Amino acid sequence: MRLRLFLPISVIILAASCSKKTDHSKITLNNFILSDCNTAIQNAIVVDHVSAPAGGRRYFYACAAAYEALVPFQPGYRSLAGQFRGLEPGPKPDTSKGYCLDLVALAAHTFASKKLVYKEDSINNFRERKLKWYKDRISEDQFENSIAYGDSVGMHIIRWAKKDTFDQIRGRDFYNPSGIKGRWEPTSPDFSNAVEPNWRRIRPVLIPSANAFKIPNPEPFSRDKNSRFYTITKQVYDEVQLKDSNHLRTALYWDDNPNTMVHRGHITVSLLKVSPAGHWLGMMSTLSKQQNFNLMQSAEGFVRFSAVMFDAFIACWDAKYQTDYIRPETAIRLLIDSNWSSPIQTPAFPEYPSGHSVVSTSVGTMSDTYYGKFEYIDSAELEFGLGTRKFTGILDASKEACISRLYGGIHFIDAIENGKKLGQQVGEYHLKHLITKE
Repeated sequence: MRLRLFLPISVIILAASCSKKTDHSKITLNNFILSDCNTAIQNAIVVDHVSAPAGGRRYFYACAAAYEALVPFQPGYRSLAGQFRGLEPGPKPDTSKGYCLDLVALAAHTFASKKLVYKEDSINNFRERKLKWYKDRISEDQFENSIAYGDSVGMHIIRWAKKDTFDQIRGRDFYNPSGIKGRWEPTSPDFSNAVEPNWRRIRPVLIPSANAFKIPNPEPFSRDKNSRFYTITKQVYDEVQLKDSNHLRTALYWDDNPNTMVHRGHITVSLLKVSPAGHWLGMMSTLSKQQNFNLMQSAEGFVRFSAVMFDAFIACWDAKYQTDYIRPETAIRLLIDSNWSSPIQTPAFPEYPSGHSVVSTSVGTMSDTYYGKFEYIDSAELEFGLGTRKFTGILDASKEACISRLYGGIHFIDAIENGKKLGQQVGEYHLKHLITKE
C-alpha cells in the first residue's frame, strides 16, 4: 500500500517565498577596487591632456563620490557633508537590502568620473568590464542595489561639483602678459598662453579662501650681478650646466607636466604624462596595497589625498597670478645666455611659487602625520618608462619632488622653499579641520 504525503498549501507558499528571499547581506569582494578606479580615471585624464589643476579637480570629485557612498555602511566614519564647502547630505542606502560594498564604490566613482572626463568611453568600458565580473559573483539583488545606490551618490557629487565655478571660468581663461621685466611671459618651445589664470576662483573644499595663507613676495627682478635675483638665476643656470645625470633623472621622474609638447621637424608630438595629482594618487594606491588597507581605509586615503591637493592647487594658483613672476628660462636668456632652455619643458604659467612644491608638500604634511612614516616603493611612473623609486615616507618623496624643479631648470630656489611653506599650511589645515573618523 503506497502512502501519499500531502503538504499544507501554506507550507508550499512559504517554501516558494524562501527560494526568492532577498539577500540582505553586505559583502566586500575587492578591497582594492578604488586603485583600479584611480587607474581608469588617470588613463582618461592623461589622454584628455588637461591642465594639472583641472586633472586634480577630476580626481577629487570621483574620490569624494566613492567615500560618501561607503560612509553609511561604516560605523565610526564621518560624512564629508557639512565639512566640505557647499556639500549637502546625499542619498542613503536602504539598510534592509543587500549590497556589495566595493561595487557601490565602483559605481559611485565611475558615475562621477565619466561625467568629469572627455574620454567618457574609456570610463564606460572599464565600468562594463568590472560590472560583468561582479554580476557572475553576487546575487541579482546585491548587484542591482549596489549600482543604483552608488550611481545616486555619484549624481549627488556631480551636482555639487557643478557649483564650484569651473563651468563659469571655461572660455574666459585668456591672460595678457604685462610686458614688464620681471613678470611672466610665454616660454619656449610653444610660447603658449598662460594656463588656468582663473583657477583661484574655483570654490575651495576646506580652506577658508584661495588667499587664506601667506608667503613672502618673490625677489624683485634685477640686472645687477650683485643682486640676489641674479644669484638665484645663476644658481639655476649653474645647476643645469653641471649636467648631473642623477639630478636629471630626478627632474624627469617628477616632471609630471601633462601639457608637454615635443617638436620634431614639422611634427609636434604631445607627450602623455601623469599630473602631480595623478602621481600622488598613484602613490596612495601603492600605499593602500602595501599596508593592506581595507576598502574604507582606501576610500579615506584617496579622498584625503585628493582633497588636500585640490585646495593646494587653488592656493598656489592664486599666488602665481598675484605675483605674476618671471620664469628662470626668461631670466637666464635676458641675463646670461640668450639660447638657454630648461632640460624639462617650462610650464606655461607664472613661476612663483612652485606648484609641485605646494601640492607635494600639502600631501606629504598631511600623510606623514595622519598615517605615519614607513618605507615604500613608488611605481606611479613605471608605465611611463621612468622606473620606480624607494622612499621612507610621503614627505620624504615630496622633498625630492620639490628640489626636482631646480634640477629641471624651471624654478628658482625661493619658489621651491616658499612653495613648501604654502603646502605645509594647506596640509596642516586639512589635518586640523577634516574629520573622517569619529
